[in-house]
Amino acid sequence: MSPPVRNFSDWRSAASTMWNSPTLLLCLASFFWALNPIVGRAVRDLISPLSLAFWRWVIALMFVLPLAWRHIGADRQILRVSWRLLGLLGFFGVGLFAYVVYWSLQLTTATNSLLLQSTMPIMTLAMPTILFGERLRPLLAVSAGLSFTGIAWIVTKGHPLDLRWSAVNNGDLLALAGVFLYSAYATFLRKVPTMHHLTLLATLFAVGIGTLVIPYFGGLVRSGPSIPTLAVVFAVLYVGIFPSLIAYGFFNRSVALIGSARAGVYMNLPTVFGVVLAIPLLGERVASYHFAGAAMVIAAILISRRQTHRLQGQDRSAKG
Repeated sequence: MSPPVRNFSDWRSAASTMWNSPTLLLCLASFFWALNPIVGRAVRDLISPLSLAFWRWVIALMFVLPLAWRHIGADRQILRVSWRLLGLLGFFGVGLFAYVVYWSLQLTTATNSLLLQSTMPIMTLAMPTILFGERLRPLLAVSAGLSFTGIAWIVTKGHPLDLRWSAVNNGDLLALAGVFLYSAYATFLRKVPTMHHLTLLATLFAVGIGTLVIPYFGGLVRSGPSIPTLAVVFAVLYVGIFPSLIAYGFFNRSVALIGSARAGVYMNLPTVFGVVLAIPLLGERVASYHFAGAAMVIAAILISRRQTHRLQGQDRSAKG
């Protein structure tokens, strides 16, 4: 009977080591996020974007609700006060965001979607200026301009001066709309009163489901129910568990270990992993304009990191 005990002890030790390794946690989270658009693109002919988005949050809520239930009770007063803000965040940043992303994957490649999503850190930095009129520091302005040039380069396939809308893929525009929605969501998230993170997740997932439930069942009435294939079942389980729950849990744990600034450096790994995986899994090809646009976005991110580290240094000096 001793070997099973020893094996369990080894497993628990390995799990503890992983839980305390931010590098491993962030790499795994990035891998799970990278596969999300690949899965969405792979099953585009098997399940509608609306159904995939709806069941993603249903599965996520089913897993998180038992863990969050007692915290929801403790946070009920905060929920009463902030229900309008949470409703807007869940509507735009969860329900509508997921639907727009999966809709875009009907029309554009996972490679394009991933490269355009890599601009999210820059847009998140610029969003307070757009929404709240906050001053945009010069280096951040440069990084934002360079990042949007990279976007234009990818969307126009290396011909940014060609302003004809007929030359622009509608899927790329939808992917950009998804980036905008999530960046706005991340910006307004700072205004949410302090509550348990499981309460927040369960609430946002529930609102996301509520956002999609009427159009989802309206679609069922029109087309009738159907038995999902095994591929659809696995796709729904994947997007509902790994990028929705596990990746966010790993990322939040990493932030607790090393802080948001250092963890943010890893936020471009999903693009790297995703583009590399899209080639063998989906048969997609990377063109020269992808490399050029990605280089501009990477340069913009490096500039923004420099500004972020400078501001953190000024904050530490002021506290000192």
